[in-house]
Amino acid sequence: MQELTDRFVAALHQLHADRDAEALVALFSDDATLAKLGHQHEAHGTEGARQFWDDYRAVFDDIEATFTYTITDDASVALEWTSTGSLSGGHPFSYDGISVLQADGEQISGFRT
Repeated sequence: MQELTDRFVAALHQLHADRDAEALVALFSDDATLAKLGHQHEAHGTEGARQFWDDYRAVFDDIEATFTYTITDDASVALEWTSTGSLSGGHPFSYDGISVLQADGEQISGFRT
């Protein structure tokens, strides 16, 4: 799970830097579920992952995430992070959050944030 976590973090940094979601999308299984807690909409599969990450990145002009704490077991990981940058309208932001990844083998089968 640690290798998949490292690949996820690297792919997220790539998305932040160049707006390319493909490295992230490649980590998700064809039947993956992605959800923002508190929102009723979920995304499913690789096409859902692509839309999820494209929509996420579109909100920001620039963004950087720092991962401050992780808890990993055989099939899941919890990532605590702080994101900073500016929104697409130019306003600065900083916020903290937690994301949970679930894995089925070498691919992410569930993502909640």
